[in-house]
Amino acid sequence: MKSGMKQDSAFRAMVAPLLSVVGAFLVGTVIIGLLGEDPLVAYAALINGALGDVQALANTLQKATPYIFGGLAVMIASKCGMFNIGVEGQMYVGAMAAAWAGFTLTYLGRGAHIIAALLIAGIAGGIWSFVPAILKVRFGVNEVIGTLMLNYIAYSLTGYLTVYVFKEPGVMPQTVKIADTAALSLLVPPSRLNTGFLISIALVAVTYVLVYRTLWGYNLRTTGANPAAARYSGVNVSFMRISALLVSGVLAGLMGAERSLGVYSRFISSFSPGYGFTSIAVSLLGRDNPFGILIAAIFFGILEAGGPAMSIATEVPRELLSILQAIIIIFVASGAYISKMLSDRRVSV
Repeated sequence: MKSGMKQDSAFRAMVAPLLSVVGAFLVGTVIIGLLGEDPLVAYAALINGALGDVQALANTLQKATPYIFGGLAVMIASKCGMFNIGVEGQMYVGAMAAAWAGFTLTYLGRGAHIIAALLIAGIAGGIWSFVPAILKVRFGVNEVIGTLMLNYIAYSLTGYLTVYVFKEPGVMPQTVKIADTAALSLLVPPSRLNTGFLISIALVAVTYVLVYRTLWGYNLRTTGANPAAARYSGVNVSFMRISALLVSGVLAGLMGAERSLGVYSRFISSFSPGYGFTSIAVSLLGRDNPFGILIAAIFFGILEAGGPAMSIATEVPRELLSILQAIIIIFVASGAYISKMLSDRRVSV
């Protein structure tokens, strides 16, 4: 009986996100048709542009990498019953910290330099998430407000440091280049896919073990499911909330480090098209499961990497992909209702 219930739950967990994606592409098909284009040609160009050859696949994985980090960051907080909407800001301070370490700690050897830069980036992201964690636990400030407001401080702080402190001569608002010893190795040149992707894959496995195979993870999930029951059973709910946001911030900081050390080789103001906010959708689509997040991140990478090819092959604007992402978010947000319908249908049968 219990085995059947688990299988049913797993079935609904897989089908609901799939229906969300299919529904979004059906809406996209209608839009493409209204524009006078062939949906099959448009989607074929999208897939070919994202997966057509080795370089296309590498570009797709490079696009997906920040979403893996970000989706895991959102997931950790969500498992504790909190909504970290400050992943974007935590990523920015992590990216700046990694760049600073990259062009400052030049006396370190290659391996030590990379490790130091990653650690500093993770610590910076963790510090940035620690503030709203304390505000939540000590003063009852909603973490959505705390993390959101710190995003704007992160934008302003990193922008100031870029323009007035570490700016590289020239027009572009960017810091000086990091040392070669701090650069993450490229995996498939000339693509900017780098070893940060491998780190993100490793973190998928690490976070799965952390959340589902450790006492900390059990307490994390118990706190998220029912704080009162967790507190009654002896769990330090305040500690769990603080530690969850700290781990979430560290992951977001590493997300920024991968961009600075592996893609841009420096910090660039306004480098993000909204990685942190899109990561929320990635986590939702992945059902707050590390392996589901990996799949969802690659899916979003396909949309981004294949967009230019679709625009070239047809008259469909690249903005359609943003529309598809938005529709997916809407459908995923209603995933609970879809799951309930599936459950009711299976019960009635």
